[in-house]
Amino acid sequence: MRFYRMTLSAVGLGLACAVGGGCGGGGEGVDGLTPSASIIIDGSSTVFRISKAAQEGFSAVEPEVTVVVDNHGTGGGFGRYLQGEVDIVDASRDAKPDEEAKSKSQGIEWTRFLVGYDGITLAINPKNTFVKSLTVEQLKKLWAAGSTIKTWKDLDPSWPDQKIVLYSPDNDSGTFEFFVEAILGKGTHQRDGVQQSSDDNILVNGVASDPDGLGYFGYAYYASNKDRLGCLAVQAGPDAKPVAPNPESIADKSYTPLSRPLYIFVKNSASRRPEVAKFLKYYLDNVETLAQKGGYDPPTPEDVAADRQALAKLAPQGDGGEPTPAKTP
Repeated sequence: MRFYRMTLSAVGLGLACAVGGGCGGGGEGVDGLTPSASIIIDGSSTVFRISKAAQEGFSAVEPEVTVVVDNHGTGGGFGRYLQGEVDIVDASRDAKPDEEAKSKSQGIEWTRFLVGYDGITLAINPKNTFVKSLTVEQLKKLWAAGSTIKTWKDLDPSWPDQKIVLYSPDNDSGTFEFFVEAILGKGTHQRDGVQQSSDDNILVNGVASDPDGLGYFGYAYYASNKDRLGCLAVQAGPDAKPVAPNPESIADKSYTPLSRPLYIFVKNSASRRPEVAKFLKYYLDNVETLAQKGGYDPPTPEDVAADRQALAKLAPQGDGGEPTPAKTP
């Protein structure tokens, strides 16, 4: 599966570069845009849904620009960025210190924008009717490296002696990294024997078709499959009440410790290309709508104001003036 997805990415990149005379290259056309100009985005499969909504809306405004959106995980997106292959990284976690250091050392610095909020969701098969919530301590015992937990009864003696089949994103995923750090702690590892995939839809299908399944992924993938999945509330501490993920609990941060911000990282040099400047302006002008269309909580007004301040520090963006209207093809 990984080979197939990487091949598609390579084909998409090659086509985009070919039609654009090289990524971002070629002579300028109308409004400073290159003929068939291209923008390459890669990274988080979670943020993919927001950037895909931006791609679809922007194509109605600027149809001459080719926007390629791929999803090889946050780590994969940063990896391609550091190879000079992408303009924008979708990220479901913040950049790591080593990623920041490598970016600066190579002179390819970025600007970060917050584009929404998510709650990593623990999904179960609907046939599992006895588990309603898990404590953080139970999650640690279940997912920790070397865990001996094999059945639900191992977690709680009152639960059936039924096996647990675990599903998770792969190691390049920002969701994987955020979950491991939030539940198990920094510098720890997830247990072996977990069925992993870089494709959240494969994880959804796995849990939905497996009566013993338990997996985790971004809230939007659960919300769009509620007819096929159940979800568990999380109890953050011994005196806390279990809280289920939903737009309200994610927004007020009561769904802890699995609520998180979502980002895009834009290459500063790329932001000076007319097509990227126009796309970025469209994205941030409509970010609340795009986040909700992607299935996530929108940025707060304070986040939007901070994004605009960050944008103002870059080179002049697009044609300025009034906010770009959102259009859905």
